[in-house]
Amino acid sequence: MKIALAGDVALELLAPYFRAAGHEVYVPAGFGAWRQEMLDPGSGLGRFRPDLVFDVTAHDGDLEREVEGFRDERMARLASMPYSLAGIRAIVEEAEFAALAAPKKVLAVDADNTLWRGILSEDGRDALVEFREFQEGLKALRADGVLLVLLTKNDPCESFMRADMALADSDFAARRISWAPKAGNLVEACRELNLSTDSVVFVDDNPFERAQMAAHLPEVAVAPFPADMARPAQFLRRLRGYFFSGMGSTAEDRLRAADYAARAAAPSPGAASLDDYLKGLRLRVAPAPAGERDLDRLAQMAGKTNQFNATTLRRTREEFAALLSDPDKRVFTFRAGDRFGDQGLVCYVVVDVPARRVTDFVMSCRAMGRTLEHFAFAHVCDVLGFVPSVDFVPTAKNAPFRRFLESGMSGKTYYERVD
Repeated sequence: MKIALAGDVALELLAPYFRAAGHEVYVPAGFGAWRQEMLDPGSGLGRFRPDLVFDVTAHDGDLEREVEGFRDERMARLASMPYSLAGIRAIVEEAEFAALAAPKKVLAVDADNTLWRGILSEDGRDALVEFREFQEGLKALRADGVLLVLLTKNDPCESFMRADMALADSDFAARRISWAPKAGNLVEACRELNLSTDSVVFVDDNPFERAQMAAHLPEVAVAPFPADMARPAQFLRRLRGYFFSGMGSTAEDRLRAADYAARAAAPSPGAASLDDYLKGLRLRVAPAPAGERDLDRLAQMAGKTNQFNATTLRRTREEFAALLSDPDKRVFTFRAGDRFGDQGLVCYVVVDVPARRVTDFVMSCRAMGRTLEHFAFAHVCDVLGFVPSVDFVPTAKNAPFRRFLESGMSGKTYYERVD
């Protein structure tokens, strides 16, 4: 990785530690010179073309609380280097997390020596020592809507988590317990969840497993593993801050993980036909014009939804508010649920009425494959009294919407309207 260092300390003294960790490093010449170089495209910094410009001082507050002996006052006086060796190591680790930063939805986690100390197949269930603070941290992430996936090389079993542990089997939206390669198991789990693998963060104590995941699925964020899982506060802070900072801001976030977990725990439909399966879900939907209470969720869906998204317009909360006050625009929302519970607002459609055009047609991946799109489009046509055209901008990820468009957008729906 190519890292350019910034910050008002003696950066050249930090560079060797980044290089020792395997990174190519650029240090602007002169104390504080990075400010000028960032403004000049022709500078050495511009020519270096870094993957990350990292301000080494930006995280001092967090790291000082987390790392004992983070500062070294003697070095600060002698060399404008305020950090101890432990502090420098923590800064390098922070940069490695910062380089991976991206909004994610799924945390795929190993079990042995990750959720607990010990190896289930060798030590036995009763001998395992739970990393309780870490498990409680994962449970808090789940409560905010992060989907937990269990990926472990062990003998398959129906009940995996020990009853006295913080996490339960039901907390996982998907589980893959087998001796097969974890990359393949993760692909299967994501297919089950109707999500792409680029929405995943992978946590595993084994460097071999981390390297294999990075090699086979480079789009997965492979998190650097902490030295001490018995004290995971820093690791949990980094997971939340770099990958899941937006989670928990809407009611739909808090419903998401429970919804997936309920489906994972449900009996398999077995040999039943798709028609019977969808009927058995007892699907329901409440259509309504968008209101102010929906603005946060609409902006969240616009920013994150990729697969069933006609134009991938990344509208902000303010832009949606403007749409609501525009007499030429209509914003339709659809709240869905089934026998497992409510999903909240999972689909919206924006129509430019004078132009008779749908400019936005967005549906959460949780609702895909259940015919909600057919209900939504038919409802929009009924309310408007005409069949609008639908704008479509193809991307690398919105093939599901393209298939819906090519199908003619009409079809049987299994949703019952509720008000």
